[in-house]
Amino acid sequence: MTAIVETRDLTKRYENLVALDHLNLSIPEGAIYGFIGPNGAGKTTTMRILTALLKPSSGEAWVAGAEVTRDPKAIRQLVGWMPDSFGVYDNMKAWEYLDFFAASYGVPEQRRKQQIDELLELVDLGNKRDEYVMGLSRGMKQRLSLARTMAHDPRLLILDEPASGLDPRARIELRELLKELRALGKTIMISSHILTELAEMCTHIGIIEAGKLLVTGEVNQILASLQPHRTIEVHVLADA
Repeated sequence: MTAIVETRDLTKRYENLVALDHLNLSIPEGAIYGFIGPNGAGKTTTMRILTALLKPSSGEAWVAGAEVTRDPKAIRQLVGWMPDSFGVYDNMKAWEYLDFFAASYGVPEQRRKQQIDELLELVDLGNKRDEYVMGLSRGMKQRLSLARTMAHDPRLLILDEPASGLDPRARIELRELLKELRALGKTIMISSHILTELAEMCTHIGIIEAGKLLVTGEVNQILASLQPHRTIEVHVLADA
């Protein structure tokens, strides 16, 4: 399977702190890749490098063949980035929010209206088109933010803890939406510090701790390897 994301010895240092330590990552195209680790493990640092928002100290990273430090403009067209905070856009209507970002990515005005309506329908916010962002629930804001990441039709979506703070119903809605996006041909990288939160939606996972990738692979194989191993001793008693 062709990889859409690859890193080679990716390292990020902040003075005496090593945030990423020679990370070698490979994400197959068409996968939902769960990037799992505790707070401070290096998840957001990795994602910010892959979106060309942060330069690595050393090593290399590619998205669809474009190297992040040498071709950041191409990276920004290839990647849709959803950070873990929504930002301050409360005074915009839902459609204005999407129009603002689509225009920022250079989407022609004549295309934007239809595209915005399609995105709102995709994330089940068609009936909230003219609602102000401040009036939306957290789950709705997360779905609107996800629609924004697709405003320029990227091949790869990178989502930093999108399920954080959502109630159980909103988490289920998000999970089903991500599966639908994968069916539409998107590759998705999604982070969390909770393995069970991602296990049901991901095709592949990677576990990171202290900047090092501990394990990566297909989700079924990883979960099987994490199952506790038990030894059962059987004693055969002789007939009395």
